[in-house]
Amino acid sequence: MEDIFVVKRCNKIVIHGRRVGENTHPPPDAAFWYRIFDTRTRGFMGDGFDLEVDAQGVCRQLNARSQMTAPQG
Repeated sequence: MEDIFVVKRCNKIVIHGRRVGENTHPPPDAAFWYRIFDTRTRGFMGDGFDLEVDAQGVCRQLNARSQMTAPQG
């Protein structure tokens, strides 16, 4: 059976502010974060994760629960 919940990597841009009196500020950092994608509804679940392993762990739990509750037929 194919997994219902999968991990998607999303782009994240971190903007650094500057304080009063500072003339320059560091450039934005390109980073990633991870979200749980529901393949049935094509939507995202939850707030997201900084680490891919954390998102994968939650996906495994969700997929295991959905297979136990899905009707077998």
